[in-house]
Amino acid sequence: MYDFNSHLFPHIPGDNGSKSYDMAYRMAKQTVSAGFNHVLSTSRFVAGEPFGKREDLQAVARTLSKFLRGKGMELEIVPAHKAYLNPELLQHIMNREVALLANRYLLAELPKTGQIGEALSLITELSEKNIDVVITDPEQCSAIIENPKLAVALIERGAYLQLNLNSLKHPRSRVFKTSKTLLNNQMYHFIGTDANSDTDCSPLVHNELEILINMVSRSYFDQISKSNPQRAFIGGTVENNHDSSWTSFDRKLIQPAKHSLWQRLGAAIFAQEFESF
Repeated sequence: MYDFNSHLFPHIPGDNGSKSYDMAYRMAKQTVSAGFNHVLSTSRFVAGEPFGKREDLQAVARTLSKFLRGKGMELEIVPAHKAYLNPELLQHIMNREVALLANRYLLAELPKTGQIGEALSLITELSEKNIDVVITDPEQCSAIIENPKLAVALIERGAYLQLNLNSLKHPRSRVFKTSKTLLNNQMYHFIGTDANSDTDCSPLVHNELEILINMVSRSYFDQISKSNPQRAFIGGTVENNHDSSWTSFDRKLIQPAKHSLWQRLGAAIFAQEFESF
């Protein structure tokens, strides 16, 4: 299987990944134990910061791979930046500062509270430049929790979605319910652990994988855990056979929950901005 979003790289300033090579080794062992043989190891893109350029990230990937091979571990590690979608990002990509997967796929985040109505326009602009955006953890974005149909808008603009397996930990949470809704409509294209340590947020996601397997068909599970990422790793086109026939979700999904007024207001504004594009 492919872990499409992990923070294995040690000592990356500004990133919440592993704190040492020893921790990276333990995380790598856990990754293999969970059934993953390939990892897209990410670091947040921060312009001007150490490891802010793709050459720096590629060098770290080579060093870590060599270190793990010295420990007798065969685990494919491919580097990529993860960035927030904002207007300034495009220029950094054009300057070849951002590490893309196979020079094609950009991992990107929506702010958890929304308020970036430029996202759809930027996704379209990047698509026109043959750069495909993969949105990580969309189920954790308040705007999508409030209005899951925004996921359709993202995909229709050319984006792909990656499920954070940690979102399946708490079945009563709104994040879990949003994940389930998107999974039921085959909106996801990849899965990732978003692991950043060997303890609290580790690659040991056996339970989450079992939950996922019980929620979807075997063919869809294989698609998002194997065939799609395998194609993306070599710059190929991934399958995108989501169900866009539905027009509404279970209204229970968007009833008020334990979110602050400002967070919910921000999400609502973001949703309105999204739908205006």
